Amino acid sequence: MLELGDAPYAGVPCWAGADRWARWTVPVAYDLRYDTDVRPRMGVNQISRRALLLIAQARTRYADYATGRDCRPSNERLAADTGYDVRTIQRANTVLRLLGVATEVLRGRQRTRAERFASWRVGDRGRGWASVWALHDHWLLNRVIHRMQRVLSPHPRSGPVRDLHVRQDVVTTATRRRTGAGERGARRRASPDPGGLALAKAWRADPHAPPWSRRHSPTAWAAMLAAPARYGWTPRDVNQLITDWLGVGHWIPDAPHKPIGLLGAIVAWHGTDCLDQRPAAADIARETAEFTEARARVAAQSTARAEAAQAHAAGRAALRGAGHAWAARECARLAQNAAQRRTAAAAAETAALDVAIDQARTRRR
Repeated sequence: MLELGDAPYAGVPCWAGADRWARWTVPVAYDLRYDTDVRPRMGVNQISRRALLLIAQARTRYADYATGRDCRPSNERLAADTGYDVRTIQRANTVLRLLGVATEVLRGRQRTRAERFASWRVGDRGRGWASVWALHDHWLLNRVIHRMQRVLSPHPRSGPVRDLHVRQDVVTTATRRRTGAGERGARRRASPDPGGLALAKAWRADPHAPPWSRRHSPTAWAAMLAAPARYGWTPRDVNQLITDWLGVGHWIPDAPHKPIGLLGAIVAWHGTDCLDQRPAAADIARETAEFTEARARVAAQSTARAEAAQAHAAGRAALRGAGHAWAARECARLAQNAAQRRTAAAAAETAALDVAIDQARTRRR
């Protein structure tokens, strides 16, 4: 098997289960997006809903049970399992990708010569690698799926009068004494922790916070974030804690069933007695040191630039000084004397040449 590691799956979500993906995610995605987003792009290569669901159900048997990743059956294998031809399997793969419920993390290819030799040594006569897929949920469809589940599976009413209509004159209390007026009445709900509420508001507004953080109001998150807020946590610390949770092998679905409970489990994993150790403290300290170093470097560059400018100004001022003017006059005088000497030498040479010419003419006569 061609091992890929975790790098190809970076940024690819996981599924919430094989049965949920095949029975809810793919059908809802097909009903909501096929006619508007997929059909115009498929041209004449359309596929029916029944065929897509059968192929998706067959593909789930080859994916990792916990994450939906590492799904690598060949098209010929899926064709044998479903009874459809290979071309239909290829169309189904394209539709799953366009619906946003599957990602092809590695495209199939032919094996190299070294890979074929290595495969033959272990008894594998295959000549190519099948495409590797990750089957996952679509976060835009989770809200629709949850709403459909609530409609199809409502909570039944309980009690001895669940099938009877309650009239206005039916008294359901033992006494008619008004509650809430004395000590035996309902108590006033405690106000949320100010620090936890402020941290919850900042975390929900942070662009790096997970989408499921906005499923609850800041008041609902305040009790969970009250203890971290007392130790000066910031939204970056909460996000870094979630990243550390994922980095040790855990996984988080796109739409957790109980986000507050999930965050509570992550905080408990960090340790309630270790809240003074902020998860992002090391990164913040490193960035602060880098920022301080950059500021010092910029300040040094500014100082060097100012010194160079001062030296340049001093040099230009020296060009207009008395010493430079005297040197310029001396250079002009020396150049004039040199020119006079060259002129005298040229005149003497010309005179000697004229005398030699006259003598030569005299002898010829």
